[in-house]
Amino acid sequence: MKIVFDANIFISAFFWHGKPSVIVGMAEDGLGTLYITDEIIAEIEMVLRKRKFRLTEENVEYYLQRIKRISTKITVADSERITTGGSRDKTDNKYLECAVAANADYIISGDIHLLELKEFRGIKIVNTAEYMEIASGRLG
Repeated sequence: MKIVFDANIFISAFFWHGKPSVIVGMAEDGLGTLYITDEIIAEIEMVLRKRKFRLTEENVEYYLQRIKRISTKITVADSERITTGGSRDKTDNKYLECAVAANADYIISGDIHLLELKEFRGIKIVNTAEYMEIASGRLG
């Protein structure tokens, strides 16, 4: 299974645990192939550096390395950039572009702008609970 996680999945997993933590753990255990781009990594880094998290440079680097270790980094070709359509929040298009470039099966997100799409170019967009059901073989 080819998957893309929204930044909020990683942030929630690292700081609030719950289902996001479980699915990041599933990715660490090799369930599926997780894809990421430099743009997604940059967004995660920006969030990790926010004052509210009070992370040291070493902590930020630890989380980024953890993400890079379990992910396959890809580059989105210019032809795969979304110029029309996509998410109402255009900053979320980086996840759609990554998923298209990876020929992903799923985008897992907690972002309403992505979730309201439900599907993009044949790629299903689901929340963490739905993905856990899918990964456990109960849904398709």
